[in-house]
Amino acid sequence: MTAAAVTRRVASAAVLLAATTLLTTGCGGDGGSGKPTGEGRSTSAARNAATRPPDGQATSGTFNSSDIGWIQLMIAMDDQAALLLGLVPDHSSDAGVEKWAKPVAADYRGELVQLRELLSRAGVPDTNPHQGHDMPGMVTEDELRTIEGTKDAAFDALFLAAMREHLDQAAKIAHSERSAGTDPSTKKLAASVEKTSLTWRARLPEATSGRP
Repeated sequence: MTAAAVTRRVASAAVLLAATTLLTTGCGGDGGSGKPTGEGRSTSAARNAATRPPDGQATSGTFNSSDIGWIQLMIAMDDQAALLLGLVPDHSSDAGVEKWAKPVAADYRGELVQLRELLSRAGVPDTNPHQGHDMPGMVTEDELRTIEGTKDAAFDALFLAAMREHLDQAAKIAHSERSAGTDPSTKKLAASVEKTSLTWRARLPEATSGRP
């Protein structure tokens, strides 16, 4: 798999945001993604499930379904991104990539704690309704295995491509949550996620040939 294959995703993924609908980014379907045919695809049922709150997970207090949907989606995305970031010390050959990734990984650990605290306050179980889904910004299990199998310049190229896509999508859905959500704490975190995603995206290094 090349860097281009990692980044070729569904360009027009739907973000369904309203006061009574769950935020999502359109899971599954290859949509011209260019991924190898051997990779798994989300079923129609999985795609439909991603556009509504899971059974028994009604909104609570100041939370609406957009708040809960955004929290669940960001947890799923950040969990995978954190795993990818954890590969950098043993796989990268670029000092610039390593310098960039270390504080980003720390930020993600803190962000995941806040997201899970919000989910708990909303009374929603910490499950992953996006398990196995292929969507913009998500590092899939297949991609993670592929990237983990590379080293040095090849790893850096794939890592940077995946993080670029993740950060772009994280900023987009955080911006949408700020408009559609109702819980003040969730919207405040979304504003922070949007800002930090744009900041880290702007500072994303270009891969070089190796360590200085």
